[in-house]
Amino acid sequence: MTTGFPMKKQNATRTAAFLALYMVSTTFSPVVAAESFARSSKALHSSGFSIAINEILPESSDSTQEALPDESQPPVEQQSSALLRNEVSQATDDETSEIAQDVVDIERQQDGEQTATAEKKGFFSSWSLPISGPLVFSLKRQQLAQKSKELSGSISFEDPYESASQHIEGLLECALARDSRSESLEKAVTHYRKKTQIVIAESKDAINHVVPFRGFGPSAEAGNIITGEKLEIKSRAAAEYARQKHVDELHVKVVSSMMQISMGLGMTDQERGQTVTASGVEALTQLVGEEEAEKAKAQIASMASQLSVDDEVFKKPTWDVQERQKLHRQIMELSLDDDPVVHQIKKHIHKYNQKSKFAMVSSSVVQTMLGAASMTPTFVGPAAKTALVAFVMATGGPEQCKLLKELYLDKRLESRWKVLNEEAHMAVENYQLAVLTKNPTLLCYSESIVGQMVGGHHVNEVFGTTLLAKKTESPKTM
Repeated sequence: MTTGFPMKKQNATRTAAFLALYMVSTTFSPVVAAESFARSSKALHSSGFSIAINEILPESSDSTQEALPDESQPPVEQQSSALLRNEVSQATDDETSEIAQDVVDIERQQDGEQTATAEKKGFFSSWSLPISGPLVFSLKRQQLAQKSKELSGSISFEDPYESASQHIEGLLECALARDSRSESLEKAVTHYRKKTQIVIAESKDAINHVVPFRGFGPSAEAGNIITGEKLEIKSRAAAEYARQKHVDELHVKVVSSMMQISMGLGMTDQERGQTVTASGVEALTQLVGEEEAEKAKAQIASMASQLSVDDEVFKKPTWDVQERQKLHRQIMELSLDDDPVVHQIKKHIHKYNQKSKFAMVSSSVVQTMLGAASMTPTFVGPAAKTALVAFVMATGGPEQCKLLKELYLDKRLESRWKVLNEEAHMAVENYQLAVLTKNPTLLCYSESIVGQMVGGHHVNEVFGTTLLAKKTESPKTM
């Protein structure tokens, strides 16, 4: 084995081991390198010498952290250095000089490569440190955090029918806020929805089931509900029905006033149109105030200015009686299926009429047995009566109380049906009138009312054409 300079055969292995471990010590951690060097070194003697190290500096000095070896060593390194010095002292001076020369040559070659790389970058520094043993140099670089740019955006699509519906709802809320009765009805609903009031109402129902202290009260209340002659708000069901009836009446008035304004703005006779428009604005002012009424008029006028109705639309044949009934029936069916208030009312009713067969049979058997047992003269009678009352209250209360609640729900459903029916008639009749009088504003507003009731995707199905909704053509395939 040749190492570039004459060496005794018996020291060749030692020299090779020293060189290999020196390279390992400059690469791995100080502790691992020192321990490996101590285990494999046999007899080497070295005097102190210095090594010049050139290291490239990063262009951004703020993001670079340099860790240089200190004269003070950790306890493990001190033990390793002492062990090395004791083992190296056994080598001869000639061997030491040859090894040191070899190490210097290797370090000069490494320094030349680092200097060439530094000259390419244009920044380097050099220093000289006296060392005895392996030198470990570590350089930690911290990369600058790159600021990422986040792009955000949104796509908005305005449904003309939804926009008109929101405008109507806004006017309705304004009308409810101005009405004095609305506040009292809302307070009544909130009051009877409290948990304490629910417990009190159920307690009264349970006591009345055992001791009927209400007398003819339930039947009289049911008659007033049916005829609508006298409505006493003394329960949650009555308060909710009174509030919904009031809201439905205001909704019809708002829609009627808006339809009147749209008719006047679209008339070809300007003098007559101004009179009709003024009457509609006056009726709406009484509901929502002068400012909101003028805003509503301006919105309808803005919609009319953007309309472009073809003459072919006004050349439609006049609907006969059967066609009008068919259109009205179609609108009512679609609106009842899509109306959220109707779905809410039916959900409450289904608690009473959608019972399983097991529930129907078991309730009949249990109440019959407990009712018969409650008539026994022994202690079984009071116990059975108590169990019967508990069973009745657990299943929703006495049947007469359930019937009263269902009557109120029926009146709520009827009130909502009347609103939809009246507005459907209004839309169909005014749509036909707009076609006959060539009134584009009234035509489009009638279409928007139908779109609110049945949904914009059903307008084309009802009228055969749409003026407000823009349809996108699907790409044609070759």
